[in-house]
Amino acid sequence: MLGFRLAVGAAYLQARRRRFGSRDELLAWQQARLRGVLQRAGRRFPYYRTVGSDDLASYPIIDKAEFLDHFAELNQLGLPLQDCLDAARKAEAERRFDTTLQGVSVGLSSGTSGRQGVFLTSPSERARWAGTMLAKALPDGLRRGTRVALVLRAGGPLYAAVEGPVAFRFLDLYAPLDQLTAELEAFRPTILAAPPGVLDLLADRLRARPGSVYSIADVLDPDVAQRVERGFGVPVGQIYQATEGFLGITCRRGRVHLNEDLAVIEEDPVAPGRFSPIITDLYRQTQAIIRYRLSDVLVEGVPCGCGSPLRSIERIEGRADDVLRLHRTDGTPTPVFADLIRGAVLGVPGVRDFTATQDAEDRIVLTVDPAERWDAAAAALVEALRRSGLVAPTIVREPYVTPDPTAKRRRVSRTW
Repeated sequence: MLGFRLAVGAAYLQARRRRFGSRDELLAWQQARLRGVLQRAGRRFPYYRTVGSDDLASYPIIDKAEFLDHFAELNQLGLPLQDCLDAARKAEAERRFDTTLQGVSVGLSSGTSGRQGVFLTSPSERARWAGTMLAKALPDGLRRGTRVALVLRAGGPLYAAVEGPVAFRFLDLYAPLDQLTAELEAFRPTILAAPPGVLDLLADRLRARPGSVYSIADVLDPDVAQRVERGFGVPVGQIYQATEGFLGITCRRGRVHLNEDLAVIEEDPVAPGRFSPIITDLYRQTQAIIRYRLSDVLVEGVPCGCGSPLRSIERIEGRADDVLRLHRTDGTPTPVFADLIRGAVLGVPGVRDFTATQDAEDRIVLTVDPAERWDAAAAALVEALRRSGLVAPTIVREPYVTPDPTAKRRRVSRTW
């Protein structure tokens, strides 16, 4: 355990010292690191043995399906996918998170983008994650008495292992809200990180006042951010974390910066001003994350006034299947992003929450809380679509169901 804490401290110091005077300096460092990753890729991972190049463009872009189909060839231990899934599912069902296979921890993805996946991490990778996260989340440095509470679907030995000036505490997302609140009151975190739906529930009932609050694991909608900030009295930041890596975090000025000091992030354009990220991790060794295309949709940002050379984004829009597919009045198919839908429905006075699901080419199922505001919300949605030059589909009414705080929150989705 002492060795692990020392490794976390070393990773923290390394991340604090990793500063770049300009974007050109960052990109030069990044390319040097990338060459080493690619030169070792063929030796570590059978999937890449025929590539034999340190040119990133020579490597195929892969998605989750391809990654899972070749799982054993993309981890250096050759662990089969089904063995890892069986171990991770058993551990999660028992709510214990210390499962290892051949010395590496096995974690289960949420499966919101399709098939459930598995991520593998070595002790050194977990230490680097913890140290880097602390360095980026605590821009003023470590202070004795810092207590970090993470409300997550699945925990692990990492969160209980970091002691010393900083204490990590994993809290089970599946715990009853009263129990979760009591545990947080007892721990009194100085930093609280939780999914936005959980922060929304805690904001008005938690007496303990953390100095920093971060939204993780789900899209943070503007209305939720406003309520959380009012409730806790501090700005709510965002941690952009996926099973594929620690991808971004909010700076002092409230903008999300991509962690280009941890990964090369290419852009796959989705629409003007929006892209899906293609990730190449610069540090992970247990699994290959090389040109892995995420289904997330990010909105491009402008240079941030904080001075960081790391690229900023305007916001995390959601996943590709949170984008509706409608037609313009001239018949041209076009993507419709969640911000248009969200702005129209939540702009109706009295609407607290909603879901909009496109389940057919010409149909959207709309639920609204409270129910008596459904007609106004549906009318506002139709009008917003028409103003955007779109053919409004049929809007179908269904009863609103209070969302499960343990599930990924998707107000806007497409199943068709």
